[in-house]
Amino acid sequence: MISSLQGSISHLGVDRVTLVVGGVGFSIQLTSRHAAKLAVGQEILLQTKLVVREDDLSLFGFQDQEEGSLFDLLCGVNGIGPKLAMTALSGLPAELMVNAINAQDESAFRAVPGIGPKTAKLVLITLSGKVGLSRGTRLNENVLQAMLQLGADEVSSRQLLASLDQSLSESELLKQALSKLGRSKLGS
Repeated sequence: MISSLQGSISHLGVDRVTLVVGGVGFSIQLTSRHAAKLAVGQEILLQTKLVVREDDLSLFGFQDQEEGSLFDLLCGVNGIGPKLAMTALSGLPAELMVNAINAQDESAFRAVPGIGPKTAKLVLITLSGKVGLSRGTRLNENVLQAMLQLGADEVSSRQLLASLDQSLSESELLKQALSKLGRSKLGS
């Protein structure tokens, strides 16, 4: 029904934005990762999904169509509602989620708060074959495996890889990941 909105940000929260479109403010839930990239006063275009419940109308916003499609797929899994789908997209960026589904990587979903082992298996079974290969699938997996072999934590490694420029060569991506990982260990 409401597939996109373009306007100016009047209020910004950790995982919510108020977008003023034609004088009307729309409260839209975002992933925390997406909200962190935005600023009050910024003009943006959001892909949106309107979720209608008996006692609630909620708007969910996405960076792109891929993230919105993953949201729809996640909401189609038994036991996952819109809020848990947004939590999953916050904890596991779209590209890594596609990689995890295609690799049948249950641990990636278990790392998301609110998703236990049974739900993680159900996500993989339900979404198997429903998502295409991500352009960085091989690259992310190779760099992730290298980081794990060097003793890095899997959850933080996945999050770190998601924050890096995926257009870099595999060696450059690993170099940046290890550099950031080293800085975070020195800082603690």
